[in-house]
Amino acid sequence: MKIPPRRSLISLFLVWHLASLAVAAVPDPSELRVAGGTRQSPDDALSARLTPVLDQSAAFLQSAETWAWRLTLLPRRFTSRYVERLGLVQNWNMFASPPLAAEYLRMRYYSAGGAGTAEGPLTVATELVFPVDPGGQPPIVRAFWEAYRDKAVSNAVKAYFVERMRQTPTTLSPAYVSAAAVDTALARSFVPVVQFFSDRYVQKGLPSGEHLVRIEAWYGWAPSRLRGDPPLSPRSREAAIARYYKGVVEHLPTRPAVRPVDTIEREADIQWLLLFVQTP
Repeated sequence: MKIPPRRSLISLFLVWHLASLAVAAVPDPSELRVAGGTRQSPDDALSARLTPVLDQSAAFLQSAETWAWRLTLLPRRFTSRYVERLGLVQNWNMFASPPLAAEYLRMRYYSAGGAGTAEGPLTVATELVFPVDPGGQPPIVRAFWEAYRDKAVSNAVKAYFVERMRQTPTTLSPAYVSAAAVDTALARSFVPVVQFFSDRYVQKGLPSGEHLVRIEAWYGWAPSRLRGDPPLSPRSREAAIARYYKGVVEHLPTRPAVRPVDTIEREADIQWLLLFVQTP
């Protein structure tokens, strides 16, 4: 039985895709670290029996990982760019270091009527786009889509900071990040996210007769609080975030409306950092 050419191509692509992910999952041996802290309790009989066994297993896995890394050096030259461009790069120890803070991403849209610009009368709206759900339990199908959208945004934000560290010499001021060379580098990962949400806002929320004159992306960071810690007064983080989840927040523009990258705003215990500015 002859296999149709289209099916063969699809099969080859799937093999390539899965092989690329497998190669990308092999960690660099230099990233492996010996566990620190107290390794064994002197009065714990179970720990005394299991620790040597686990140490031997770890030594075997470390040697196997080093062998796997060397074996995949050649294919990694071809697969690494493919995986990076798709935003599928994943840390092998992603569950070993849980985040120590809450992270957010909000978009702020400036619009004007007629031939207006960012210097004239403006309508300003802010939308929280990450995380997509405040922590409830949405329907299964919608939850599947939202999880992938959050992952895409998270990858884009991570790529943004990695690219900034790569492109910005430590001897230069933070204002350097607005240079054209860095903007071009960031366009590969972050601009598609900005474009996706701004297009959605234009379709669903832009006031009639107005057009966008400026789009801002703000990264929010707030330290994780221990269970039982009282919220901040007079307005807690939960109340501030709940306001965003009710829908797009419209407000009067601050002056000056045009602010540089790395501007900081504070809301409850959230610190917002202006990451990216786009002027359509």
